[in-house]
Amino acid sequence: MTMFVIAFVIFIILLFLGVPIAFSMGLASIIGIAATGNSLAVVGQRLFSGINSFSLMAIPFFMLSGELMTAGGISKRLVNFASALVGRFTGGLGMVDILTSVIFAGVSGSAAADTAAIGSIMIEPMKKKGYPKGLACVIQATAGSLGPIIPPSMTMIIYCSITNQSIGELFMAGIIPGIIIAAATALVTFLYAKKLGIKGEKGATGAEIWKATKDAVLALIMPIIIIGGIVSGLFTATEAGAIAVFYALFISIFVYHELSIKDLPRVFVGAAASSTMALLIVASANVFSWIVAYAKVPTIIVNALVSFTDSKYVIMILLVIFLLIVGMFIETLSATIICAPILMPVAMQFGINPIQFALIMVITLVYAGVTPPVGGVLFITMGIGKAKMKEVLPYLPAYLAAVVVCILLLIFIPQTATFLPGLLF
Repeated sequence: MTMFVIAFVIFIILLFLGVPIAFSMGLASIIGIAATGNSLAVVGQRLFSGINSFSLMAIPFFMLSGELMTAGGISKRLVNFASALVGRFTGGLGMVDILTSVIFAGVSGSAAADTAAIGSIMIEPMKKKGYPKGLACVIQATAGSLGPIIPPSMTMIIYCSITNQSIGELFMAGIIPGIIIAAATALVTFLYAKKLGIKGEKGATGAEIWKATKDAVLALIMPIIIIGGIVSGLFTATEAGAIAVFYALFISIFVYHELSIKDLPRVFVGAAASSTMALLIVASANVFSWIVAYAKVPTIIVNALVSFTDSKYVIMILLVIFLLIVGMFIETLSATIICAPILMPVAMQFGINPIQFALIMVITLVYAGVTPPVGGVLFITMGIGKAKMKEVLPYLPAYLAAVVVCILLLIFIPQTATFLPGLLF
C-alpha cells in the first residue's frame, strides 16, 4: 500500500504543476516503485505490455480516418445534410451541430477529433445566428463528447483491452444511450433557443434535402460499413479502423476531390501526433495500474462498500460520483486505464452487468472530462469560439444535468445498454 500512496501523491502533485498526464503517471510510478525497493524492471515490462495489443492498433487508424474526413470535406457534407433535416426547428443550428456530431462519432471514435472537426465549422455560424459564445461552445463540447460513446470508440477499445471485455458488445451498448444523450442535449438546446429567441433556419425544400442526402451518402455509409462489419464478424475493430482509413482516403481524393496527395503528409503528421500521445498515456497508465493491483486497492474498496451498503444501485451511484470527481481532474483515457482495473472487479462482486458498468464508466468519465479543471474538449471549443470560462460556465450545468439523467437511466434500466449486445451477440 505504501507504494500506491507514494505514487498517487506524486502523481497529483505533478498534475497540478502542469506536467503532461503521461509523464506524471510514468514518473510517479517509477518513484513509487523505487522508493519501496521494488525492481524497476517492472516499469519496462508494463510499458511494453500496455501497448502490445492488437486491439490498440485501432487507435491510430481511427485517428487517421477522422483527420482524413475533416481534410477531405466529409464533415462539411455531414453538416449540410444535418442542416437540411433539422435546421428549420427552434435552435436548429445547435441541433445541426448535435446531429452532425452523432454521425461523425460513428467514424472518428474520439471526442477531440469530433469536437475540432465539427466545431471549426459550426461554432462561428451559431455565434452569428445569436447564440452566446458560451452556449455555442458548450453545445459543441457536449455534442463532440458523443465521439467515445457512439461506436467506434477509442476509450471503449482501451477499456476492453485491459478488462478482457468484448469490444463488439461494448460498441453496440453505446448506440442507444448515445442517441438518448443526443436527444436530451437537443432538448436543452431547444429550451435555451426558445428562451433567447433564437429561431430556426429557413426550411429546406424536398429538392434541397435530396441534394444534401446525395452529397453526404458516401459519408453516411461509412459508419454502417464499420459497425456492420464488426457485428457480422467480417472484421475486427482494428481491421475496421484500417478500412475506415482507406474508405475516407478514396472518397476524399477521388470522389470529393478536396484532398490532394500533397496534403497527405500534414494529415498523417496530425494523426501520428494524436495517436502517439494517446498510446503514451496508455503505456504510462499501465504501469500505474500495476501498482494499483499490487496494492490490492480493489479489494479495499469492495470491503469498504460492503460495510456501507449491499444495494447494487447505491453502489453504482457511489461509483458514478467517484468517477465524476476523478474525471474532473484526470484526462479520460488515463482515468479509464487507472479506474477500470480497480472498479470492474468491484462491479462484478456486486453482480452488476459488466457491459452495463463499462458503459456507465465510459460515459461518466467522458462527460466529467468536459468540466474544468481538465476540461480538454471544452477548452478546444473555447479556443475555436474565442470564449472565456466565465462565458461558458453558466450554460454547462444544464447540459451536464441532462447527461446525469441519462446515466441514472442506465443504472436503473440496464436494458438500455444490454438490449443491442444481447440481440446481436
